[in-house]
Amino acid sequence: MMEVPRDSRKLAIAKMQEIVDQAVDDSADAVTIEFAKEGGLEVLFVFGNTSVGDILVDRTLETAVITLIHERAGLEEDPCGVMHWESHGQNLEIIVEEYDSFGETAYTLTFPKGRRWDTEQAG
Repeated sequence: MMEVPRDSRKLAIAKMQEIVDQAVDDSADAVTIEFAKEGGLEVLFVFGNTSVGDILVDRTLETAVITLIHERAGLEEDPCGVMHWESHGQNLEIIVEEYDSFGETAYTLTFPKGRRWDTEQAG
């Protein structure tokens, strides 16, 4: 992967925190992240067979966010890995799958089943 400047890396971490927190808050099953033809990254929050999203990462951060996901999930040799991330005091093990979408790298981040916030909302 590309070398990312320190400032861009900090902004990428903040953007990923925003994405993970939103997924947790909305109880998304997964998040897909892929390059948008308009530029930037399209982020889709997946709920069962439905997904909702928009271009949430602008062009200036797309490389930094993709590199961050790739490194944190350990995808150097395997297209599937685990990304450890904290959200709202919860340590998450997010399963990350890298795949090809129309010739571009894309990712699916799948959140663990039986998350504590799922049971808290149900009760």
